[in-house]
Amino acid sequence: MKELGNEEVCIALGYFDSVHLGHRQLIEVTRNYANAHNIGSCVATFCNNAYKLFNSDDKQVYTYVERCDLLKDMCDYILPMRFDSKLKNHTAEEFLHGLFLHHKIKAVVCGYDYLFGAGAKGDAKFLKAYSEAHGVECIIVPQYDLDGTRVSTTIVKSLLLSGDVEKANDFLGAPFMLCGKVVHGRGAGRMFDIPTANIKFNSSKLLPAAGVYGTVCEIDGEKFYGATNIGARPTFGLSKIAVETMLADFNDNIYDKEVKLYFHKHLRGVKKFETPAQLSRQVHKDMEWYK
Repeated sequence: MKELGNEEVCIALGYFDSVHLGHRQLIEVTRNYANAHNIGSCVATFCNNAYKLFNSDDKQVYTYVERCDLLKDMCDYILPMRFDSKLKNHTAEEFLHGLFLHHKIKAVVCGYDYLFGAGAKGDAKFLKAYSEAHGVECIIVPQYDLDGTRVSTTIVKSLLLSGDVEKANDFLGAPFMLCGKVVHGRGAGRMFDIPTANIKFNSSKLLPAAGVYGTVCEIDGEKFYGATNIGARPTFGLSKIAVETMLADFNDNIYDKEVKLYFHKHLRGVKKFETPAQLSRQVHKDMEWYK
């Protein structure tokens, strides 16, 4: 993903934490304007977990790396912004002054509920007035609804935390995704005679509710069906939260590889089985979710 340099752009402003349907519509407006005026399209987003500066334990639906992966096919450039105490205390006017001073911005696009600046005192109306006073066009994108419900990162998080990945995917506009590195686990796959990937994830990443999910794992551009356990492993007396993916039709060594995991369906809750053999039979059934 190319970072914004000295190019003339139409820029979309926001956090874009979840890249949901509302975000996608906003980015599409940005791209369409850029194409019509023969300039680049750009998305501004935070490259760190901005929630932490508000003493919040909130996790991100998508980390910066994951967002960049999603955005690479939606826009020409990305503008990474670090949300630190200095930026947090910038007034709305100071924020826009710095933005316009350092970049060739010909137009800005934001959502109707966009807030920025110290104390969130800047809003879409302020942005429009400031932009137009400085010769920059401003487009405000209205609320996006799905089946009568406002699409928001808040509702996406709520659905994921309840385990309803199918509904969350409807609001996201694509399967929920997790990026991570395959690390050595407890060797459960050998017990089940199923290749297993134990995935190390970013600590600021939001995970769906504990349970077993029908997933697709992308490895070196190739996709493999599987079943993923999120949470503890009570059959083995293990309480540490882990992301373990059982892969179908796969035999390669993938330790230390970066993979993408797409969540399609909630299969069942985490359960303690009487014996490993019972768990093995259930895991093999879980693997059949896509057939």
